[in-house]
Amino acid sequence: MKALLLKRYGKSNTNGFADIPRPVLKPDEILVEVHAAGLNPIDNMISTGAFKPIVPLRLPTIVGSDLAGVVVEVGNRVTRFKPGDAVFASTFEKGMGALAEFAVVPENLAASKPGNLSFIEAA
Repeated sequence: MKALLLKRYGKSNTNGFADIPRPVLKPDEILVEVHAAGLNPIDNMISTGAFKPIVPLRLPTIVGSDLAGVVVEVGNRVTRFKPGDAVFASTFEKGMGALAEFAVVPENLAASKPGNLSFIEAA
């Protein structure tokens, strides 16, 4: 899958697209096909290294923490979602990961996307 990676901390061009393996689920996670993702100011500050003492990341890592999309797979302990469900979620607890074709999200960090919101609005 394609993903935007943070390769090293810094203010200059430290990101780049790469083809990486599709993530593997843990029992309490969902795999989401990302339809929209957002970058927020905290994502930018993390990429500069400003939060490194409190949000240590193993680089390279996938950028972004806010997303919306459709569930394509669920772990065997997931009870709230099934494949085909539209969701919005945060990957922040996992250390980013939203700016990719697919993202793994803990079930407790996802919610059903309201029908009156587009994927872009929900992300």
